[in-house]
Amino acid sequence: MFTTSIEPSLSRRSLVKLRKRLAALTLTGVFVLLFSFFFIQKTLYDSAVEHASAQLEATSYRLGSMLLQHRDVNLQTIVEDNSGITIGVLNNQLEQIDGFIPPHLIGDLAEYIGKQEASRDSLLCVHGQQVMVMAYSKLPQIDRIVVAFTPRSTLMENWRDAIILHALLFVMAMAILCGLAVWLWQRLKRQHMRAAHLAEHFSDTENTLSECGCAVISWPISTEDGKLSTQMNWPEILGPTDETVGPYMTEFLDRLSPASREKLRGPLIDNIWPDARVGAMVDIRTDANMMQRFYLMAHRIDDNERGFISVLLLETAAQQELCHPFETYLHHTPEPSVAIDEDGILCGFSPALEELVGLQLNNHIGQPFFKLFEPEDQQAAMAAFHRKRGKQQVGDGKSILRLRDRNGDLRWLSWHGIGPFDGMVFGSARDVTEFVENANKLRDTMDQLKRSNEDLEQFAYVASHDLQQPLRMVASYTQLLKRRYGGTLDQEADEYIDYAVDGAKRMHKLISHLLEYAKTGTNEDFVEIDCDQVLNEAQADLKTDIAQEQATIIHGGLPTIKGDRIALSRLFLNLLSNAIKYRRPGVAPHIEITVEPDPVNSEFWRFAIRDNGIGIHPEHAQRIFRLFQRLHKDEFSGTGLGLSLCRKIVEQHGGRIWLDTTRPISDPGATIIFTLRANRAE
Repeated sequence: MFTTSIEPSLSRRSLVKLRKRLAALTLTGVFVLLFSFFFIQKTLYDSAVEHASAQLEATSYRLGSMLLQHRDVNLQTIVEDNSGITIGVLNNQLEQIDGFIPPHLIGDLAEYIGKQEASRDSLLCVHGQQVMVMAYSKLPQIDRIVVAFTPRSTLMENWRDAIILHALLFVMAMAILCGLAVWLWQRLKRQHMRAAHLAEHFSDTENTLSECGCAVISWPISTEDGKLSTQMNWPEILGPTDETVGPYMTEFLDRLSPASREKLRGPLIDNIWPDARVGAMVDIRTDANMMQRFYLMAHRIDDNERGFISVLLLETAAQQELCHPFETYLHHTPEPSVAIDEDGILCGFSPALEELVGLQLNNHIGQPFFKLFEPEDQQAAMAAFHRKRGKQQVGDGKSILRLRDRNGDLRWLSWHGIGPFDGMVFGSARDVTEFVENANKLRDTMDQLKRSNEDLEQFAYVASHDLQQPLRMVASYTQLLKRRYGGTLDQEADEYIDYAVDGAKRMHKLISHLLEYAKTGTNEDFVEIDCDQVLNEAQADLKTDIAQEQATIIHGGLPTIKGDRIALSRLFLNLLSNAIKYRRPGVAPHIEITVEPDPVNSEFWRFAIRDNGIGIHPEHAQRIFRLFQRLHKDEFSGTGLGLSLCRKIVEQHGGRIWLDTTRPISDPGATIIFTLRANRAE
């Protein structure tokens, strides 16, 4: 019964693996041969083209040297032995002097010479299905250019001969490789059939155990070398061993995971048996260098004053529960987890936690669980282990405790626990290190941004406020200069004075708007505001412009929101002022204001201000809301701060503002849309 491992090379599992590996190796060899063939041909092809171009270039240079010595020599007769080459002579203006060169080649040559400025070179010309190799040699002494050209196909005859030879060699190599693969496949097939024939002589019980993934090993307790006395199905289940040494008890123990080895240290290593038979779920490294789950049953046998240890291994399926439930939970959970008894002693952990912390985690088995964490967090860990309504917990999902990983770095884990179940409390954790670090970085960045914004707003306010006094002085003196000396000097001086007065006025307006922009957003004490009243105030401020341009403004009922009254009044004032300013010549401005619940976010109102003016091209949809951006600098006056101020006011109220780019160009005018947070009472 124990002879199934006499010839491990004949095992059915091993032969199936060998046949699969042979197929994979054959396909890999075919791929390598194909890749090598195409790579070599590409290299040879490039080398042949480069060599042909160099030869043709040398020919043109040699013929040019002859032409320098003998002006009347017929160059075509010199290369008559190579009928594939055609010779022509051009002057520096690329006009044909001798021979015949197709016009399209002359055009390519002119373009190439204009870029390269080389005295001699070669190039490829592609026209239709024909590729020509052309070389030239300049003779500036006699105002001549010698040109030689020939079809590329004429120069590539040697390469075609080489590719045919290489193709034949490639086919031969492929045939040899495939033949060798077929021969090896047949040999493996015969070995497979032989293994199947030998397996018929084994008992049905042994075959059943082998197919079910069962292995049996045993060794004497008092053995000096620890060599196994029984090894049924070892190669099939755990993989082949070194035949020159043979399997030993130490090799089996080395295949156990550190946690499993620690669990079985008493009976299998120290020979301390709590009972004559012990069972446990263990993780064993197989031949694929992968950890696999087994159910292990160890039994001590005393025969004629000589003791043996017999171990039964059974492969387990995912749905099998052959051990304590907490071991199954720890094995299958993907998160770092622990199992703690009701006294707070660590009884087990998951592979994910072992992967995070390292093998030293096994030293904490049987120790108080809080020793896993940093000394500063151990008190918090003990506080998290408490009773609540008859149940004990290890954290409530908000307990974030620190421990060291396998590299000695700090990791932040958020713990949540349930239990007890069968005397065990389960605690699982989520690694929130990245979240905690990002939160700390974000908090620092927000503090820095807040300080930076406050400094920038204070700087803009102080700068614009302090610039008012010197600007008023400049404006006053330039206006005084205009009143006193206007008309007394020449026309050019009056024009310069007008420029200075106009620049001072525009600078004063720009600084006033910049000061208003800096002060906007500093008030965060919002109150309930009726948007109808705010709109009426804006229209009252624009009463003169509305009457002068005969503008009409229509709107329905506007909602009540919470906000800054002065800022919202400025928002409507700027948008209505722009709609009136950027009117079409000869067309009275018509402005329509609509409002509806925002379809994207029901907590906001969506306002739309639509006019019939000159409109805004969609490509400027983002630019118009930037500081000092003006689209019509020459036609209309302004500072470029109006829409920037509108954007700041809307964002202060938690909304956003944009240009409606879906409006067709055939429909003149522009539509500005913005959202404001709705009053929750509504």
